[in-house]
Amino acid sequence: MKKGTGIFIIIALVLLVLGLSIQTTVQPSDARVIVDHTKKVYSAPECFDQADLSNYLEEVTYGYAIDLGYEAESSCTTEATKGERKSLLVSWFQ
Repeated sequence: MKKGTGIFIIIALVLLVLGLSIQTTVQPSDARVIVDHTKKVYSAPECFDQADLSNYLEEVTYGYAIDLGYEAESSCTTEATKGERKSLLVSWFQ
């Protein structure tokens, strides 16, 4: 084995271990939510039945609702849209 090849393998293994051990929070920016434009809040679909919303509703992505500056309608919605902890390497390939 050449010296350069051995160093390359060691660096690749170190990067692989770091990528699997560093944890990051992945936000569901493309998840669908219901926004209430009157109250300027958003609700997760599974929390919609309990939500106190008006009639000015639209289905958008979670990322768009955050860009609008809307707040979560309830703790149910906050919990449903909470980010998921994953390793850095796994989050890059999803």
